[in-house]
Amino acid sequence: MDEAAPGAGSLVTVKEEDSAWEQVCSSRESSCHAQELCRLRFRQFSYREVTGPREALAQLQELCRRWLRPETHSKEQILELLVLEQFLTILPAGLQARVREQQPDSGEQAVTVLEDLEKDTGQQASIYTLGQDVHPLVTEYQGASSECQSLHLLPRVTALKCEPPELCQENPREVSAEEVVSKDGLFNAKQETSEEVEQGAEASGVPSRDCVPHPPCTSVRTDRTVVHMNTLKDRHPGDLWARMHISSLEYAAGDITRKGRKKDKARVSELLQGLAFSGDSDVEEENKPEAHPTPKRLKISNIPEKNWTKRDLKPNFPSWSALDSGLLNLKSEKLNPVELFELFFDDETFNLIVNETNNYASQKNVNLEVTVQEIRCLFGILLLSGFVRRPRRGMYWEISDTDQNLVRDAIRRDRFELIFSYLHFADNSRLDQKDKFTKLRPLIKQMNRNFLLYAPLEEYYCFDKTMCECFDSDQFLNGKPIRIGYKIWCGTTTQGYLVWFEPHQEEPPVMVDKDLDLGGNLVMHFADVLLERGQYPYHLCFDSFFTSVKLVSALKKKGVRATGTIREKRTEKCPLMNAEHMKKMKKGYFDFQVEENEEIILCRWHGDGIISLCSNAVGIEPTSERSSADDEEICQGAQPSIVKLYDECREGVVKMDEIISKYRVRIRSKKWYSILVSYIIDVAMNNAWQLHRACNPDTSLDLLDFRRYVAHFYLENNANLSD
Repeated sequence: MDEAAPGAGSLVTVKEEDSAWEQVCSSRESSCHAQELCRLRFRQFSYREVTGPREALAQLQELCRRWLRPETHSKEQILELLVLEQFLTILPAGLQARVREQQPDSGEQAVTVLEDLEKDTGQQASIYTLGQDVHPLVTEYQGASSECQSLHLLPRVTALKCEPPELCQENPREVSAEEVVSKDGLFNAKQETSEEVEQGAEASGVPSRDCVPHPPCTSVRTDRTVVHMNTLKDRHPGDLWARMHISSLEYAAGDITRKGRKKDKARVSELLQGLAFSGDSDVEEENKPEAHPTPKRLKISNIPEKNWTKRDLKPNFPSWSALDSGLLNLKSEKLNPVELFELFFDDETFNLIVNETNNYASQKNVNLEVTVQEIRCLFGILLLSGFVRRPRRGMYWEISDTDQNLVRDAIRRDRFELIFSYLHFADNSRLDQKDKFTKLRPLIKQMNRNFLLYAPLEEYYCFDKTMCECFDSDQFLNGKPIRIGYKIWCGTTTQGYLVWFEPHQEEPPVMVDKDLDLGGNLVMHFADVLLERGQYPYHLCFDSFFTSVKLVSALKKKGVRATGTIREKRTEKCPLMNAEHMKKMKKGYFDFQVEENEEIILCRWHGDGIISLCSNAVGIEPTSERSSADDEEICQGAQPSIVKLYDECREGVVKMDEIISKYRVRIRSKKWYSILVSYIIDVAMNNAWQLHRACNPDTSLDLLDFRRYVAHFYLENNANLSD
C-alpha cells in the first residue's frame, strides 16, 4: 500500500502493479523483496500463462535463477535457501509472516527471529481468531510515525475479534478508490466515489494518512467499529467489500497456492459469504451459532460383515455317488478312433460346414459345390500335417512317400486350395456384430454341445485359461507355454478332457451374476453347463484369477463345491497371519479361518511358497505329511487337505495343453479364424483319445497312432471321390 498525497484526503490508494512478474523481478532484483517475489512466482507459476512448453520451461528457469542466484551463491547457500523455504512453510501463518518481515537469509537467522519473538511479544498487535479455519496476519506498529495498515485476511476466514490501537478523532471527508487493481486482475475496480462509503469511513473512525496512532492497547472497546463494519458489509456486497478490506491474495502472509487466476473472484465471493465480525461481548459469543463443517456422506453397504472364526470347516454337501452310464455305453459299443472322433465332428457338423462353405462361395460368384467327402478328405490332410510336417503345404503333393501318396491320391492340390480358401462356418448375412467370434459361433456351439454330451461324468473339474497361438493377436498370457494368441477359457476334467470352452473377448456373451467379475461369471456359467447333466455335487478347482469369497458362496448356493487359490485383496478382511511373517515360520506351517454365516474356509499355507486358498467343501483335516527334495535337502511338513486336493485337481487344462501341443495342425489359411478352426480340430482329437483310453485302459493306442489312424482313414476312404 502506498501513501496518498497529503492534500488528497483519500483513505487508501493502491497502485496498479505490473501484470508481468518478470518486470518486477528485473527492476528490483538487487532487493530481498524482489527475490521473495521471484520465489513466489516460481512456486505459483501456471502453465496457462504461456503459449507453449518451451516458453514455460524458460520462464521457470529464469525465475529459479533470480530466486536462488547461482552466479553469486554457492551450492551450500542454495541448499540453505531451500531448507529455509521449507522451514518457513511449516510455520504457523502468524509466525511465518513475522519471520518473513525480517527477511532472514538462513535457517539459523529464522530461528533467531523466532526466539526473539518469544522473548518480546509486547511489540505486536495480533489478530486473534475465533474459528480453527482462520489464518491470522500480524501487523506491527513500529513507532509513533508508522502509518495505519489495513487488515489482510487470508482464505478460509470465519470470524475475527479485533483489538486495534486507539484511533485519532480526525476523519477524512472523501474516500476515493483509485485504480484498485491487483497484479493479475483479482480486483478490477474503476474509480468509485460514494457518499455512503464516505459516511461509512467517518463512522468507522478510520484515520487519515496524517494521523498518528497510539501504541496498541488491548483494553480499548471496539464495538462502534465492529458495528459499522458489519453494516458496511451488508451495504456493499461482493467485490466492493473485498476491494476495501481485503488485499490481493498474492501479497497476503504465508504461501498461498492458487490453481487458477480466473477462480480468484469466485474464491473471494465464497470467502465473503461466510465472513462475519463480532465484538468482544460475551453475549454475542454465546448467541452466535457455532459453524460446523458438513460431514461427509459415508457409503452404506448392505453386505453384512464377515464373521471369521478359527476352526475347521464343516461341509454339508452330499457325497459323490453318480454312475457314468454314458461311458459304460461307449465301452460296450467298442468304437474305433474314427467313430470316437466323429462323436464330435458328426454328420450334423460336417453338413454345417458344407452348407456354409457353398453359401459363402456362391456369394463370391464361385460355383464350388463341395461335398462332405471332400471336407473329410480336407480334415485328413489337416490331421496329417500334425505329425508329417512340411515347410510348405504344396510339398504334400510333391514328395513321394507313403503319406504323400495318400494325399496325392485323395485330392488334387488346386481343389484343396480352392475349398480351403472358401471354408466357412456361418452365414455372413446373419452375423452378430457384438460378438467378435460370430463367424465361428455355430461351430463353437456345436462343439460345446457334443463335448458335454460325451464328457466323462466325474466329481472334480478344472477351470482355467489357455492360449491358441496366433502372432497377429494382441492378447498376452504370462506363465503359459504359448503366450501370444487368442485367450480361451476352458473347463476340463482332471485328465484333460475339454468339457466347455469360450474364446475371450472384451464383452463376454455370458453374464450370470452382476455382483461377480468376469472370471466369476465364467465359472458360474461353467457350473450351469455341468448342472445340465444332473444336479450332482461337482467340485470345481480354479486359480486366483477367478477365486473370491462371493464366487465360492454363490457356487455353494447352487450346490457346487469349489476350491481355489485366492488373492489377498479378495479375502474379505480375513484375519490370517501376514504372508511376510509366515515366511519366517518353518515349511508346513498354516493358518486358517472359517466364515460362520456361509461356512467358507480360508487357509494360508507355507510350502514352496506362501499360498492362500478358499473352499466351501474341504478343510484342514486330515493333514498329511509332505516331503520335497530341494538341493539334496529333504523338507517335511504338514499339508492340509485343502492344499492336497487343489494340487491334485488343478492340472486339467495343463494336461490338455500338453497333449494338443504334440501334434498340432500346421496348415493354415489367410483367414484370421483359421488358427481357431485348427485348435478346435486338435481339441476334438484330444477328447476322442481321452475317451479311447477310458474305454480301452489296457489296449489303448498312443496319441500318434490314434491320430494317424483317423488321418489315413479319411484320406483312403475318400480318395478319388473329388475327381
